[in-house]
Amino acid sequence: ALQKLGEEARPYDRAFVITGRSLNEKTDLIRRIEGLLGDKHAGTFAGIGQHTPGGTVENAAVQAEMTGADLLVAVGGGSVIDGTKAVVRQLGYPAQVAIPTTLSGAEWAHRVGVTDESLAKKRGFVDPKTVPAVVILDPRATVFTPEELWLSTGVRALDHAVEGYLYGGHHPVTDVTGLEGARRLMEYLPQSKRTPNDLEVRLELQLAAWLAYFGPMNTSMGLSHELGRRVGASYDVPHGITSCVILAPSLQVLKEKIPDERWRGLSEALGGDPPERVSSLVEELGLPVSLREVGVPEEDVESIAGEYGDRQKEVLEILEAAYQGV
Repeated sequence: ALQKLGEEARPYDRAFVITGRSLNEKTDLIRRIEGLLGDKHAGTFAGIGQHTPGGTVENAAVQAEMTGADLLVAVGGGSVIDGTKAVVRQLGYPAQVAIPTTLSGAEWAHRVGVTDESLAKKRGFVDPKTVPAVVILDPRATVFTPEELWLSTGVRALDHAVEGYLYGGHHPVTDVTGLEGARRLMEYLPQSKRTPNDLEVRLELQLAAWLAYFGPMNTSMGLSHELGRRVGASYDVPHGITSCVILAPSLQVLKEKIPDERWRGLSEALGGDPPERVSSLVEELGLPVSLREVGVPEEDVESIAGEYGDRQKEVLEILEAAYQGV
């Protein structure tokens, strides 16, 4: 699919690539992409970091503007793709192609998160005009992604599927896509752990992450995502990992508030009790299962919960369970 990039770039004059340092320095992927763009390649910015620091977005926007780019090409995970969407907005909405290398789903999202470095908190905006018009899913572009990042963003995709289904309300499309995305993620993530070079399995996971995002794209999310954004930006925890440690506890604490019909549907898709199945998947993938493991201080749990007003009690229960890895 990557070979289609040249065709997609044909209507434009100057294409500017935005990516991260590791992909640029440690792989040949960016050189391949620059080669596919040919004489339309106007420059590359390779400085977008984890959680999309606001300063790097500003730098990328300045460089893209200086080249006169009319097409931005985002290559990387959720932070790079969110950063490119923020640049798109700042530059007046030039065309955009996304080439994702993780399963985070940012390429489908009209929500954009950028970290305010002075506050160490995620800020963002909602803007449908920043969603890439073209997304290229090529499993070969994902083989350079570190195993923990690949698998943990798969759990993030599962988080999208689960919360989109549970909290988005009844919907004839997203009910189906969310549960099918969840089912496929449960099936293929362990396979990808066992056979990391299997491109067919990687493609199945890319498609599953796409299915999983129909709910968040059209409805709403729950506390696992909300707390993941809060914890991720403040303690430098990747969002895939926040889903690993928060999704199962949030399901356990909130299960009594979920309608029986929705809980049964989710249980069927996951192959058993949802919090148990999510926990066992995370353990099988060898990923962190507690806030303690990822460096969140226990003494901060109560103050974080205090930010959530009338939901403080249940947030505290979720965070305490997540700290212990329950």
